[in-house]
Parts: sequence; C-alpha cells; structure tokens
Amino acid sequence: MIAWIKEINWLKAIFVGFLYTLFAVVVRQIETFLTMPYYLDPTHFGLWSRMMMPKAGPPPAEFMIMSFVLTFATGISIAVIYYYLKNMLPKRFLRRVFLFADLMIGCSFIFFTLPVYLLFNVPMGLLISWFVSTFIILVFASFVSVKIIGT
Repeated sequence: MIAWIKEINWLKAIFVGFLYTLFAVVVRQIETFLTMPYYLDPTHFGLWSRMMMPKAGPPPAEFMIMSFVLTFATGISIAVIYYYLKNMLPKRFLRRVFLFADLMIGCSFIFFTLPVYLLFNVPMGLLISWFVSTFIILVFASFVSVKIIGT
C-alpha cells in the first residue's frame, strides 16, 4: 500500500465531502438561477444531457440525485488529493489554503474550461459563470480541507 493512503482519515474525508456537497449545491443553484436564460434558450437544448433535460423544463429527480452523488464523490476526491499533497504545501494556514485552491483551479481551467471552449458550443457567458462558481467552490473546498484535515 502506498504510504500516504494510510494517513487518510476517512471520516474527515467524508465530512469534507459532505460540506463540499452542501456548499457546491447552494452555489450551483444560485449560479443556475442567475444564468437561467441560457438553460431556457431552445438553441442550447442540444448541449444538455438526456439525464439533465430529457424534455423542456426543470431537470428530473434522477438528475438531482445523481448530481448529489457525484458532487459528494468529488468532495471526497478533493479531500484525498489534499492528503496526497499536504506534505508538499506551505505550513502557514492561508498560504496552504490558497496554494491548494490555486492548484485545483488551475487544473479545472486546463482540463475543463479550455477543452469545453474548444470542443463544445457553450455560450461564453455560461462558461465564464461556470468558471467563477467553480472558483468559489474550490476556494471553499480548499479552506475546508485544510481546516478539517489539517497540516
């Protein structure tokens, strides 16, 4: 077994995942409310998955449940990544929070925002909104990870 995996306190990782889920759902709901015209515009209906929008109207319950499950898994994954990187991060609390957040935000920009811009016909305003909300969520996730898991 890889040494750093032994250090993972799974209760803390699950707690980080839970807090991440609560915060991310609230931020995403606010973001969705603010960007609703994009979701209601029929010219963009082809962008959305059948799970999210099988027909015009709000997403079905299955989408919301899957969204919660995947968001929770993402929160736990962030906690595990923090465990992996924590010995390489600065020791001071705020420097640690912001460096970890910077790493996650940079990866999100490189591996999500840029490919989506290149490959899909997502409106620029929506892509910017997604990036800003992700930025806020990842700074929160970094703060929570450092606070709960520690140094």
